This record gives sequence, structure tokens and C-alpha cells, in this order.
Amino acid sequence: MADKQLPPQVTMGLLPYLTTHTLDEDYEHVAAKRRTTGQDPAPRKPIGLVGAVIIAAFALLVITAAVQTSRNAGTDEKERNDLVSQINNRKASVASDQRRVANLTLETNRLEAALLNNDKSSSGLLSQIKLLSIRAGASKVRGPGVRVTVDDAADADQNPRDRVLDSDLQKLANGLWQAGAEAMSINGERLTNLSAIRHAGDAITVNFTSLRRPYTVMAIGDPNTLAARFSNTSSGQAWLDLQQKIHLEFNMVTDKSMTLPASGAVTLRYAAKAAGGTQ
Repeated sequence: MADKQLPPQVTMGLLPYLTTHTLDEDYEHVAAKRRTTGQDPAPRKPIGLVGAVIIAAFALLVITAAVQTSRNAGTDEKERNDLVSQINNRKASVASDQRRVANLTLETNRLEAALLNNDKSSSGLLSQIKLLSIRAGASKVRGPGVRVTVDDAADADQNPRDRVLDSDLQKLANGLWQAGAEAMSINGERLTNLSAIRHAGDAITVNFTSLRRPYTVMAIGDPNTLAARFSNTSSGQAWLDLQQKIHLEFNMVTDKSMTLPASGAVTLRYAAKAAGGTQ
């Protein structure tokens, strides 16, 4: 009996067979059938001149877009650097102007003091100007007094009515003025005769600046009598009721030395003769 013929995978080796027979036999069978029936697809035509022009135009668009993107990136970086430079220059200019204003203010005060001290007819006038400056809030002041801290009740989150209102701070400030306070501030905002304590949205504002609780009122005056006199005022009695009924927090302590800042915006106002008035 003749030897059985071995398959090509055995005689050629598996790797050479796979290399030479990369197309599956089923696909090869279908392709051979198409060729015998005349269904073999015609060979591809070259892309021609129109196709080449289209490809070249597309390539040109891609290159142009890349170049434009690169130029825009450079322009954006330059504009950003210019803006940073302008901001830094403006900051330096503002800082320089602020130093100049501070120096001119000091020089003005020095010249004013020298003029008044050298003028015998101005005896006591300098002291009066300083006192008026303190009362108007135009200059900072240092001295003893009382420090009052007030805050919402413990259940204020559940009951909004148990919060410190602008009217409560108004009563506190008015009571301290009545008790003999010479200067006052709330959370660092100096109070003057033009200051407004009021609600704006959900915050209390002083001098149009929003404050955050707790509220600290610093009042310069005689620490030995200021607290007692305040408790005897109607405002002091009102705050006693707020403590007992609403449970607002209230704490007053004496302080031997406190510094109050000057008001940030002092507006000068002038009187003018009414039309048709007498000379």
C-alpha cells in the first residue's frame, strides 16, 4: 500500500505554510469562482489629475491651519505678557500714589502744627482742631474705654428672629454715646455723625461695609463710668431685655488701651447762603 501523502503543513512546516497561505482557502475559492464567471472586479483606476489636485488642496489647508494656529499661539502669549506688564505697572503706580498721599498728609499736619504753635493768637486752637478731628473721625485715636461683643442667640439658625439686627446695634451705639463715649468703632469701622448702621440683604453694614458676626463695638471713654452709665440709659435697658427675652449674647469689658482707626471716607460739607438771604 502506497504511503499516504502528508499535508503541506507537515512537509513545509507550519510557519512557512502560514506565510505562503495568508489568504484563507474559502476566500481563495470565492475569488477563483468570480474569475471563472467573469465577476472579478476591474482593477482600480489611478486617482488622476482631479484627485491629485484635491489631495494637494487638502494638504495646503492643513498646513495653513497649522501655521495660523502657531501664529495665534504666539500672539496670545504676547498679549498675555502685555496685560501682565500693564497690571504690574498700574500696581506700582497706585502704590507710589499712596505713598505720596501719605507723605503729603504728614507734611500738611507738620506745617499746620508749626503755624499754629508759632501764632500766639491761636492759643488752644490746635487742641480744638485735634478734638474736632477725633470727633469727626478724621484721625485715629487711642485711649481706654470698653469693648462690647454681641452675637446672635444660640438658636438663631432655627429662628431667624433671634439674630442681632441693625436696630440693635444702633441702640448700642447711641447708648454708648449717651454714656460719654468719645470715639467708637464697630468691627473696625469708625463711627461718625454721618455713619449709617443698616441692613443690606442678609448683612449689617456700617459705612456701606458689610460686617460679619460677632459684632465688636469699641468705645473710648472713661472706663470707670462708661459701663455704669450705659446700663442706666434706655438703650442699656433695651439690651437687657434682648438678653433676657431673646438670649442675644452680650459681653462688656474694660480695656486700658484701644486704638480706633480713622474713618475711610470723610466728606467735607460747606454751608452756603440761601438765595435772597441777608448779608
